[in-house]
Amino acid sequence: MTDQLAAAVMSTADHERLGYLRCNTLGHAWHDYDSTWNTEMGSPLTLRCERCGTERRDVIGTYGQLVTRSYVYPDRYKYPKGTRPDRAAFRVMLLVQRLQEQRTTRRKAETKVKELSA
Repeated sequence: MTDQLAAAVMSTADHERLGYLRCNTLGHAWHDYDSTWNTEMGSPLTLRCERCGTERRDVIGTYGQLVTRSYVYPDRYKYPKGTRPDRAAFRVMLLVQRLQEQRTTRRKAETKVKELSA
């Protein structure tokens, strides 16, 4: 396998992590979400990320204070210890992904124009 082909082929885990790239770069896009977990320490408040599905589970006390917070991540969201890229590397990966998305969109539009003019 050539180096160029090896770089183009990625594992399933890497491909799935690429889907979480915006969250790793920009942070999560939270919205409130009805969840079924219970707690005896206060009122449960669940937020879910619109992009990746991560859940943030907060327990709110009687006076509005945060009692505890935990996260439930989708499969393969987390990187193995010591392998997580830094924020700058995530930004570069996001820029590369956006360029690829733009090229794909442009190619689809060009193909559609050719089909319509034929």
